[in-house]
Amino acid sequence: MAITTGQTQYDEQQTRRSLLLGIAVWFVYLNVSYGLSSLSCVWGWFTFKIGGITGLQAVETVITLIALGLMLVLVYLPWREWRSFQTEKPTNNPHLLQDTEKDRRPLLAFVVMLMNSLFTLFIIGLVVPIYALNVCAQG
Repeated sequence: MAITTGQTQYDEQQTRRSLLLGIAVWFVYLNVSYGLSSLSCVWGWFTFKIGGITGLQAVETVITLIALGLMLVLVYLPWREWRSFQTEKPTNNPHLLQDTEKDRRPLLAFVVMLMNSLFTLFIIGLVVPIYALNVCAQG
């Protein structure tokens, strides 16, 4: 049985927090961004214009940038934890994935990093509908 130090337990808790916060940021982002369209169309909020974009697009863009910034931090934290388990630089380490599979902690950090990276890609992809689709169009 491996003996865990205080730093190891802290890093493991930080990885778990990154996992839960990544899911929470993704969930809140989707619910807020989809809820804004009903506020705009049904209740008439965000009727202003900034430059050439509507108020709804401006607010959704700001919320998207905030969510993207949070997700990038939540990708960086488990990446840093995962890299601390690597024995050599990636270019000199042909056994990079085997180092990840050796223990539960680097594998957990890698999975959390991958999951939060995919959430980040989805957030980036959801920028397109903000500008490509007319939210309040009928039919």
